[in-house]
Amino acid sequence: MLPAVNVDVMVQFLTELLNIPSPTGDTDRAIEWLEEKFAASFANVPITLKRTPKGLLVVHWPGKKQDAPRGLTAHVDTLGAMVRQIKRNGRLRMTQLGGWSWTSVEGEGVTIFASNGQTYRGTILPTHASIHAHTSKDRNAPRDDTNMEVRIDATTTSEKETEALGIRVGDIIAVDPRVEVGDMGFIRSRHLDDKASIACMFGAMFALAEAGVQPTQDSYFHISNYEEVGHGAATGFPANLTDLISIDMAVVAPQQTSNEYSVTICAKDSAGPYHMQLRRELEALAEANGLRYATDIYPYYGSDGESLWRAGGDVRVGLIGPGVDASHHYERTHRDALDNTAKLLLAYLLSD
Repeated sequence: MLPAVNVDVMVQFLTELLNIPSPTGDTDRAIEWLEEKFAASFANVPITLKRTPKGLLVVHWPGKKQDAPRGLTAHVDTLGAMVRQIKRNGRLRMTQLGGWSWTSVEGEGVTIFASNGQTYRGTILPTHASIHAHTSKDRNAPRDDTNMEVRIDATTTSEKETEALGIRVGDIIAVDPRVEVGDMGFIRSRHLDDKASIACMFGAMFALAEAGVQPTQDSYFHISNYEEVGHGAATGFPANLTDLISIDMAVVAPQQTSNEYSVTICAKDSAGPYHMQLRRELEALAEANGLRYATDIYPYYGSDGESLWRAGGDVRVGLIGPGVDASHHYERTHRDALDNTAKLLLAYLLSD
């Protein structure tokens, strides 16, 4: 029987992490919080924590055996934007961090991290936002980087006034998560990709610590910080790593088998199939432990596990994750998906 998983602990962890901005390229705040959280939560466990020059976090938990070390990776970097241009009207033109649709952020609140250390609030709007001032043709123009802008909540109507605020090209723009935990078990927020998976990783580790057991093999819990741009987990593992389980959100959409209540085991994505033997082992563990799971294929998706393969990693790679609806939009998952994912990670960490 698996150790008990405390879903309330995972949800609280997730809520706190979601509210820490961490767009790709600006993840130090979240990594620092995670480092402190892991250190405090596992003070009685013989783990070691290391932050690498790249800025990612690796937690090592010694196992009963050391002949086939295992890795789990999930990413803390999220979608976001960067100041591309300060416009003549004082507003900001953006360039994307990660792959998102311009229509998905219209009207969303943001925080601008200025070069001088100040933060400013703002809103992403189309350049022809007012229904009372623009024609239907202008208001319904296709959304892209040329006709979307950030309206800053500061007194500025010119490029010079915005520059005086300390805002420069290259400054980070973080999109509000808008976290809401509902009575029916649903969790709505941006950036569940992939902070929900970090919560599952934490939940599995917390269950092991509470039960006073250790992983079967030396285990490395890897928090990457550049997944959204394709190279998050390309480094940070020991040379003798045998397996890597990438934990990332599972795509809930029409024609997919994934759902918001299950853990999904991915068979194939845009880069091709995952390791067949490891996938079958994960499916067998899910079956043996009575977990709600799905096996799915994602044609427009890539994971951190593949970045290690591309970097030359000679390891077995698998991909699992909690079901998340509306990926890269205003996302939603359910407590049951976190529970099933954490339990599959537990089963894997305790397996021979």
